[in-house]
Amino acid sequence: MRVRKISNRGSRSKIIGKFPSLKLGKTVWFESQIERDFIYLLEFDGDVLFYQEQPETINYVRDGKGHSYTPDFLVRRRGGEQLVEVKPETRRNDEENVLLFASVAPVIRAQGREFLVMPDEKIRVQPRLNNIKLLWRYARTPIAPQHQILCQELLSGCRQIRLAEAIRFFEAHGVTREVVYALLYRGVLATDLMQPLDAAAPIYLSSTALVSGRKVT
Repeated sequence: MRVRKISNRGSRSKIIGKFPSLKLGKTVWFESQIERDFIYLLEFDGDVLFYQEQPETINYVRDGKGHSYTPDFLVRRRGGEQLVEVKPETRRNDEENVLLFASVAPVIRAQGREFLVMPDEKIRVQPRLNNIKLLWRYARTPIAPQHQILCQELLSGCRQIRLAEAIRFFEAHGVTREVVYALLYRGVLATDLMQPLDAAAPIYLSSTALVSGRKVT
């Protein structure tokens, strides 16, 4: 449960909204378009087991005075927990933010967790982000066991194939292209997210060729 109510009161420029999380099975609120884009990464990243917006209040002392801070996200990964602040790169090094981050980081580390500041430049790496957003459109497309069998047939005897060829193969077997994108989203098929996801994009079997997660790097 969020510890702070999300509102744009006092800031007309603040963009708030709701994201229908498949990973969590509930609605997640965001307070900026950068936060929304970060949520896309969390949803796609198979290393992320759970996340929560506005998760908790961190109390800390600076210059002898007590203060409190609410991070943007709690992210629970396979290797541990992170508390994450999402910030535009242009504001990350503001004097107040530098002092804040320097004060809260030791408190969070003492709890056995990592404190991470995620600037927009790292979140909005292209074409990775646009590729993930494209695949997200097909995240709810059902995947059947025979689709995974077709993946094995498609790539038997070859390391990779172009996306256009993969789509033609599936359509020849009566399966729509939406399923191909869903297989990419689920991690059954894989591609290089740092290349445009167009007709020539390389498609190959993931390391397990099973419905599993992927880590966004």
